[in-house]
Amino acid sequence: MTMMAFKTGEPNSCGIKVTDENGVVIGFHEKVSDPPGNLANAAVYILSSEMISELPGGRDFSTEIIPSYLNRIQSYRTDELMIDIGTPKKYRKACLLAD
Repeated sequence: MTMMAFKTGEPNSCGIKVTDENGVVIGFHEKVSDPPGNLANAAVYILSSEMISELPGGRDFSTEIIPSYLNRIQSYRTDELMIDIGTPKKYRKACLLAD
């Protein structure tokens, strides 16, 4: 699995990843009050067909799947604009930026 990540100014509202020197995700903290950094999960993934076939259904990806794959996730950081649209307020803000 590969996970895209971006630098965020609001790390406590995101899933924050911790990587080793090779970019492998070794820790993941979903929306915690005191995150250990500001590199956020962009929720853009590349999954192998093997991984897809072994994924359990009905699970939360950020809180249940990612933690079980620590040390097996390669991370890629983008400097492109990433906007969280996970709440109505954030979605409205993103729509305003698109105009």
